[in-house]
Amino acid sequence: MQSIQSPVPKEQIPLNEYIELSSSFFFSWPRKGSLVLCMYLILSWFLTLPIFLIISTGSYSTKGDIAKIIIISFISSLTIPIAILIRQFLGWNYICSRLKSHYIFYEESDWHDGQAWKKPTLWKTRDNLIATQEVSPILLLIRKITIRLLLILSISTSSFLFLVLSNEF
Repeated sequence: MQSIQSPVPKEQIPLNEYIELSSSFFFSWPRKGSLVLCMYLILSWFLTLPIFLIISTGSYSTKGDIAKIIIISFISSLTIPIAILIRQFLGWNYICSRLKSHYIFYEESDWHDGQAWKKPTLWKTRDNLIATQEVSPILLLIRKITIRLLLILSISTSSFLFLVLSNEF
């Protein structure tokens, strides 16, 4: 594989981008499994919860109502794990598309001199295998967890709004 001469800079070769992304702390969470990913998401949720509590106390509509402040903080702090999942998805999806592409789009020195190089058959086969076997399951896991979190967010928000609007809370 190394005998093929490529004009693409090493850091822009899709396989090297995949290795770099998968070894980074942030993007390695889904590679470690759904339990580890959920643990980091819950941790990020709990770490940002005090910040959202402080922000919620500044609202005039909830002044003095501790229950509303806590519920609003719990619901709004769910946006952080969702944002983390969206960033995870965008990074892994970018790598997946680079691996599945028949061409490598790269830049030699600056943003305005983009080039395209057709992947050799060996590289296409290897990259497609990695995209299918390694990256696609990660994207599926991120999608599943994102959908579940969005459902939790929408159900909790609508329940809270129903209680507030019906004056039972």
